[in-house]
Amino acid sequence: MREPADTTDRRGPATLVDRLGKDRIGAALLTMMGASISALALTYRMGTATRMGPGYMPFFYGMFMVLVGLAIGVFSRGHQEEGGEVTTVNWRGWLCILGALIAFAIIGVYGGLVPATFIAVFVAAMGSAANSARTAALLATGLVVAAVVIFSYGLKLQFALFAWG
Repeated sequence: MREPADTTDRRGPATLVDRLGKDRIGAALLTMMGASISALALTYRMGTATRMGPGYMPFFYGMFMVLVGLAIGVFSRGHQEEGGEVTTVNWRGWLCILGALIAFAIIGVYGGLVPATFIAVFVAAMGSAANSARTAALLATGLVVAAVVIFSYGLKLQFALFAWG
């Protein structure tokens, strides 16, 4: 007669990460951070859509973070075993995104919206090995057009399209 197989888990008590999974924990953190940002923004003057106060954009960015966090939490899968595989950090992606932010901040002041947006999007897109210089340039061109239409013509943002010096 065969003995029944031992099906007990010998890893010990399940941790929160084991029970919920990293996606759901990240979603909860994103939701809490967004709610905190929105609550803090309410302490500032909100204004209107045409005359925004200092709390207007942080409030809506916080609400957007809450919505994204809820969407991630709802559509995420539970914890899945990965077989102990160790992944390496994608330094190219991290450095390109950080470089894009720095480039936008500097070029936005000295070059204007168009070159700052183009260079920032191009550098950030090159963070992925799947993108070529051609696809990054096409993406950057499309986002420059969208940024000009939305921020310059739509919202009438006081940000020069081109600035020299």
